[in-house]
Amino acid sequence: MKNIITNIMATTGLAVIVLAALVSALGFELYFTRTVLLIFAANIVVHLGLMLTRKFESKYLALEVLLDMAYTSAVLIIFGIAFDWFGATPVIILVAMAAAIQLVAVFLNIAHIKGETNTINKLLKKRDKNIIKNLQDKKV
Repeated sequence: MKNIITNIMATTGLAVIVLAALVSALGFELYFTRTVLLIFAANIVVHLGLMLTRKFESKYLALEVLLDMAYTSAVLIIFGIAFDWFGATPVIILVAMAAAIQLVAVFLNIAHIKGETNTINKLLKKRDKNIIKNLQDKKV
């Protein structure tokens, strides 16, 4: 499920970015083009930063999520100040968007990990049954 949602979001985002780049390259002016490219740039900065934070693990998931949300919000606020996003969008909306996206990602990761855990447990049970069967066959 996580892969499907990730792929849908990625292809949608990629389509919007390609459209914005194409419109810009052709010299047309649409009101959203600059914003889409700036959001893309902000996402690059966010993901590069999150890659760095992944190198430092904490035993507290809540702390990691909080730090990720704080970093993401900081990047959005800096971009918002630099590119005057707050004329159209209040700061609290950007922070709420960052928090909502982060929470959805956490829940998707939890679901993904739970699915992987179930698969691993099934494989271990199957392996254990095979080991027991092989041991019983050797006794006979």
